[in-house]
Amino acid sequence: MTVDYQTTLAAYGAIEVPDEHAYAALWSEQVSGLDSLTAQAVQGGLLADRMAWVFVAGYQCALRHTFAELSTDGIAAFAVSEDRKNDPPLPGVKALHHNGSVQLSGYKTWVACSASLSHLVIKADRGGAANYYSIERATEGLNLTDKYGDFLAEMSQGIAHLDNVAVPTPLDASQVAHFGLRETLYIYTAFCAWAGKFVAQAERCERLIQRLATLVANVPANLEGLAELKEVDHAVQALRAEVPESASPAWGKDQRLISMYSPGLQKRQIT
Repeated sequence: MTVDYQTTLAAYGAIEVPDEHAYAALWSEQVSGLDSLTAQAVQGGLLADRMAWVFVAGYQCALRHTFAELSTDGIAAFAVSEDRKNDPPLPGVKALHHNGSVQLSGYKTWVACSASLSHLVIKADRGGAANYYSIERATEGLNLTDKYGDFLAEMSQGIAHLDNVAVPTPLDASQVAHFGLRETLYIYTAFCAWAGKFVAQAERCERLIQRLATLVANVPANLEGLAELKEVDHAVQALRAEVPESASPAWGKDQRLISMYSPGLQKRQIT
């Protein structure tokens, strides 16, 4: 299955998705079975009626691009952040190895879609000792506490507590270094799909989606690719500036989802 952008744009122009569980259901029913991650980002953006779901759409695709073994069903989250605020801080997640088995204990302090996720990718330990594990929501010893903020306010952004959680073999982490850039590009893709509902000449959005698809398939590794990345970013920011305030709830605040990536992209260099 693929996405015919212009046809689907007309069909979903007035869709309303007021809460996270509703969007998670749409993702499972209409997005997760599509044959490419770009198609998923496009469909996910078209099904969004606010920036919280645009973020979820791009985030899901970046996770699947990073961890090919991750289940395609349901909403996933990537739990990396640990406590830096409390005194003393909540302990981070560490792995205990015993007789060939691995158990995780500790806290992760930012878990996207904590209220609706089906599975969670957990980073345990740090540096060269770090590993990544996929665990299901119902796993014994995993407790999720939902929290909500002012930015992307409709999306839960909770805390995970792991207490001797048994985990399977670690995931292949060879693509983790590219997660951040791919997350940006997939979020931009979902945004361009969504923005086509509100700006003149939606064909521009479709052309940007095509350019983003090329970029995400070939993470820039040369000057030509880097130049294209920066040009596409400028075009996405110009598109953002044309979206009217009435396009979605809290657009004035939540448009930061798109603007906040731009400085980092414009400063990127070949390393």
